[in-house]
Amino acid sequence: MLQRLKQTFLVTGLTILSAASFVWAAESNNAPGNKRLSRAERPVDIKIVPVGPTQEIADQIKITVERSAAVQKELSGTNYRLISFGYVDQDDKTTVGKFDPQQFLVVFYDYTNDRTIVAQGAFASPENVRVFEDASKPVPSEEELDAAGAIVRGDPQFGPAIKNNRLRTFQAMPAISIDEKTGERFVNIGLESLDSSTRNEVVSVSFKRGEVVRYNNLAPPTSIAAPTACGIPVGSGGASGTTGQYQLTVSQNGTTLWEMLVIRPVASSGTNASGIEVRDVRYRGKMVLKRGHVPILDVQYTGGQCGPYRDWEDQEDGFQAPTEGATDPAPGIRLLGPGQIATTALESGSDAGNFKGVAVYTQNNDTVLVSEMAAGWYRYIMEWRFDNDGTIRPRYGFGATNNSCVCFVHNHHAYWRFDFDIVNQNNNIFQVERGRKFITPITTEKTLLRNYQTNRSLLIQNGSGDEAYMLTPNLTDGVADAFGKSDFWILRYKNVLQGTPVQNEIDDGVTCVTCSGLTGAIQIDPYVNGESLENQDLVVWYGAHFVHADGANTLNPDRTGRNILSGSHVVGPDIRPIRW
Repeated sequence: MLQRLKQTFLVTGLTILSAASFVWAAESNNAPGNKRLSRAERPVDIKIVPVGPTQEIADQIKITVERSAAVQKELSGTNYRLISFGYVDQDDKTTVGKFDPQQFLVVFYDYTNDRTIVAQGAFASPENVRVFEDASKPVPSEEELDAAGAIVRGDPQFGPAIKNNRLRTFQAMPAISIDEKTGERFVNIGLESLDSSTRNEVVSVSFKRGEVVRYNNLAPPTSIAAPTACGIPVGSGGASGTTGQYQLTVSQNGTTLWEMLVIRPVASSGTNASGIEVRDVRYRGKMVLKRGHVPILDVQYTGGQCGPYRDWEDQEDGFQAPTEGATDPAPGIRLLGPGQIATTALESGSDAGNFKGVAVYTQNNDTVLVSEMAAGWYRYIMEWRFDNDGTIRPRYGFGATNNSCVCFVHNHHAYWRFDFDIVNQNNNIFQVERGRKFITPITTEKTLLRNYQTNRSLLIQNGSGDEAYMLTPNLTDGVADAFGKSDFWILRYKNVLQGTPVQNEIDDGVTCVTCSGLTGAIQIDPYVNGESLENQDLVVWYGAHFVHADGANTLNPDRTGRNILSGSHVVGPDIRPIRW
């Protein structure tokens, strides 16, 4: 069977590549400068329907859980805070277009005893929860960061300088520090000097003692507070939330083009969340992706001046999304009006915003989903573009607010996880080398590096039909170094009922915010263990690597081209249909 498939693709390789070339040529003909309105460029209709638990349900569950006997048995009489609310991930391939999580997780931090307490329960009976201690230390919630900032503003030394606009507070990296002697978890806050009478500094806040902790080097280990700082001014804006998911349908001339479930970053899955998450993505009625997201995001400094850090993707940051003519059909979801676009810190150079969540709009032939996220001083822009011709363009952009670390060369690594179900769950996958050996079947799990000279790509095909999608890197996506590990991981899908993210290979389970050596690097190589990929359910991890070498943290102001997120600060592949 495999030999027959290989022969078939060797014969049809030129046809496939010609078809791909035709798609690219068609795209060029439909560029913004072309005045002829093609069928693909005709207006589309976007329908958004909220699904799953509402914010009101989540808020009530948090109250019920906190008051429950099981939680109070652990936390009564302690100084604690509710840190986060989330879903227990379930990857049910028997349903399509449905978001119906059965269980939730509520995370508390006990400052008195320095421990993380997790309550897990069912939406049907939130008062009956299983409570356990978790070894990981959570990153701060927005409420906790606000509380830490209030302690800094109340400090007798820093308070007057902040009040008189000589210092400004900001989120710092690492987000937390652990006292080596006591094990106490501190929340870190940056202080930006606004005149010559003050200095840049990163301090820690002890909620146990309600006081500010300072360092001899003006910053905790793996961080820097030097006289020089780089980045854009810190801003804020928009309302926060803990839920937000919806069913999106894109139609044109009465024909349904795209259908998918979209989950906003704050509600996304994984150990450190995964940004804008799309599930059950269908094009013209046929399944393409069961799930697409970025479960792993990290950064390493070339000279070791700061970090390395494992970042998180559930803290949404404010960006500009027009309100007049727009609608908010679900919490954290804004559908813009005709001709409107959203602007983020990456291209506007401003960290101010009026909205947090996912903005949806159309531009040229694309339906665009975009969000801005914060991890300490970093600003991450995630975008999905779904072209009327079936092409998917996932993008990730990198920026930062004003701080000392980003003046040094550092490498960002973003890792997409694509659970391909081309038409059905059983697919085959091929390595494509243009100009050489056109197509080679990949029959067992493996890793690959990019080869830009041969335009190395992957073709994922329906195991019982001709439909396929080609995943092709872009020139800005870089090549993995020792920290980045690899560019492609081709794996067989895993599903353990109520399993952990590691058991289901959703991510690697790494929770360190400040990581030593290579411990913060992606740790999914053990998942490559020789399993067969012939006519199987396939998962492709795609790593993109960006060397951030401009000390001024220059951004990309151009939003006029076909891809809003474009330029040296932006990475991501193109995923194009073949014989659809």
